[in-house]
Amino acid sequence: MKMLKKMAALLLAGVMALALLTACGDEAPSKSFAQQVEETAFEAMKQSTGIQVNDADLKKLAESKIDQINMEDGTFNFKNALDMQALMEEIKELKDMHAEINVKAAMPFPESVVTTDKPYKVLEVTPENIGDVAKIVAKMGKLNSIENDGLKVNKLGIVAKTVNGKTYVAVAMDVTTSVEEILSMLGVG
Repeated sequence: MKMLKKMAALLLAGVMALALLTACGDEAPSKSFAQQVEETAFEAMKQSTGIQVNDADLKKLAESKIDQINMEDGTFNFKNALDMQALMEEIKELKDMHAEINVKAAMPFPESVVTTDKPYKVLEVTPENIGDVAKIVAKMGKLNSIENDGLKVNKLGIVAKTVNGKTYVAVAMDVTTSVEEILSMLGVG
């Protein structure tokens, strides 16, 4: 009986040792939820724009907009999407309403329709609504086709970040447009 207990203990110790080692190996660690969200969003944007690279500088810009979300009510002020002061200074220097201008803008994904006059509710991405991220991109339409509307998307950056247990996704774009078009979109001039 003593021998049986020792064998059982040895067998149990062996099983426990093997269980510890099963996590070791060449397998990549599983991705975080934020990484999964970012990949889902970028894949949808890639299909919409044809752009194949998630630009590192634009990802940083997009992440800075997630940091500007009002964490008390989950809103973002659309007016923070652009650096208005820098943009207006650049427009003044051009002096030609038809001149082309590169504009960088970034914002977190909205929960629903965005109005430019007040803060909007930001989409909190959960495992249950991760599919909505691709749907939001689809609602934006084919971004590569808006070139005919005076905008051309040059580069984009998508980032997802978890803050206080809530995951958000933001997009930053570098677009080329005319001064006239940008002023029209902003409701200026």
